[in-house]
Amino acid sequence: MLNVDDINKENWIDVILLCSGEDQKNKIFEEMIGSNCLSIAQASMEDNWTIKAIYNEDTLIGFTMYGYSSELKAYEICRLMIDYHFQGKGFGKEALELIVLEMQKEYECTEIFICFEPCNIRAKNLYENFGFINTGKTIKGNVDEIIFSLKLSS
Repeated sequence: MLNVDDINKENWIDVILLCSGEDQKNKIFEEMIGSNCLSIAQASMEDNWTIKAIYNEDTLIGFTMYGYSSELKAYEICRLMIDYHFQGKGFGKEALELIVLEMQKEYECTEIFICFEPCNIRAKNLYENFGFINTGKTIKGNVDEIIFSLKLSS
C-alpha cells in the first residue's frame, strides 16, 4: 500500500537519486519531466508547493509536487514520478489516487490540473484512464505542455 511522507534530512538524497529511466540519471531536466532535485529547489523558492516522497510500505519509489499554481491560477499536480525500477506495476495510478485525495483534504479543491509533455504517452494514458480531460490548452514549460483537468465532486 502506498503512502506519502515529508522530504527531510534523512531521505532527501535518496529522493533526488530517483529517476524516470536509467539513462536519465543526474539530469536536471529528464527526458519528459523535471528532476526531483529541480523540483525540490523550485519548492524551496516558491512557497505554494508541497513536495512528498512516495513509499510502497517502507520502500521509496517516487516523488510528487503539488499545490497552487500561480501560472494556472488553479491547483495542480506539478510533478508525479515513479522511479524506473518500479514502473509498470500500477504504482502510478495508486499514487495519483493518493495525491488527489491529499489535495482534496488539504485544499478542498473541486478541480485539479496536471500538465505534461505531449510525447509522454504513458502519462497521457494514465491521466485519461484516471478521468483527467484534455482542456485543449497548453502551458509553456521546458517544451509546451498539455493541460489536463480533473473535476472533483464535493
